[in-house]
Amino acid sequence: MNTPSSQEPLDVMQMPQGAIELGELPLAFAHEDRLLAVAALKQAMDERNLDLPFGPTIEPEDTARLLSLNRFSVQLATTGITSDEVLVKRSFWEDSALAPQLLLAAAVDEENNVVFFPGVLTGEELLAQAKNADSDSAALVLNTACFKGGIDRLLILVQLLEPAALPRLALPADPITALQKTVVSVLDWLNGQLDESLAALGGGLVPVTAGATRSGVGLPPVEGALAMVSIPLGLADGSLVTGLTAQRCLERFDLSLIPIHPDGLYLRLAPALIGDLLPDGLTLIARQGEHVQSITSENSDNLDLNFPSSSELLAVSVAFGSSEPIELPLLQLPKS
Repeated sequence: MNTPSSQEPLDVMQMPQGAIELGELPLAFAHEDRLLAVAALKQAMDERNLDLPFGPTIEPEDTARLLSLNRFSVQLATTGITSDEVLVKRSFWEDSALAPQLLLAAAVDEENNVVFFPGVLTGEELLAQAKNADSDSAALVLNTACFKGGIDRLLILVQLLEPAALPRLALPADPITALQKTVVSVLDWLNGQLDESLAALGGGLVPVTAGATRSGVGLPPVEGALAMVSIPLGLADGSLVTGLTAQRCLERFDLSLIPIHPDGLYLRLAPALIGDLLPDGLTLIARQGEHVQSITSENSDNLDLNFPSSSELLAVSVAFGSSEPIELPLLQLPKS
């Protein structure tokens, strides 16, 4: 199975039927998959002599913004030209008052300025697909075969229907988000018990051995480690993801939670692969009462924080750029 970021030169593969070859573009479009997809959408309308209201005219490359096409709200989700999966940000679908009416998938070859639109889903169709899709707190993973009709279906829908005909629908509350409101006792890990909220993030207990407690390839072991929970994280199209989604990413790293003797907690964020560095700008944040620690990667092979026992709950999160942060459930450390 291909990952959303996989690419192959078009000279060794057959170009998808209906793919759009873009002409000469400004340098600003280079390696900007969203800009290329927007340009392809505009070219498709020009080729069909369609003059439909389209926006936004300012910062169309901003992935935090929805498109507007003939008064319909459209989410654009991009992936690689050879990929069979696309990541769909959940944040757009949390509020039915603000959710898109249509979801358009675009498969982009940044090297050759070629864009293929597998198709579009209505909100109702997305909710049906979401029931069986891989998911975490940030994104759904959909097969590109789920999308229907290519670019023509999008253009037909926005011309034949009135906006009121396609309701704005919200995805059901993500179970991970709900579980983050729980409190997890670190003492449970010493007894081999892992709370379901951490398991929902892809976390797992790792045996406490000299090798396991290194919590990062090539890093020194954590002295006094009593247990370890490891949570896989990754970057997909600039967004933080966890669990199975993270394991498909090219940029992968692990967040390790390590109770240490006698009663503290050690946090370590480290690359998943030997010799890798963490992406610059990755931030590990922890708050315990009024005490806050944070550390940001810059040519870093790991990020470490250490907290003592306390009656205050510990809130841990990982942030990157403008993407949604990954927030752990509140942690209760043993009291000294």
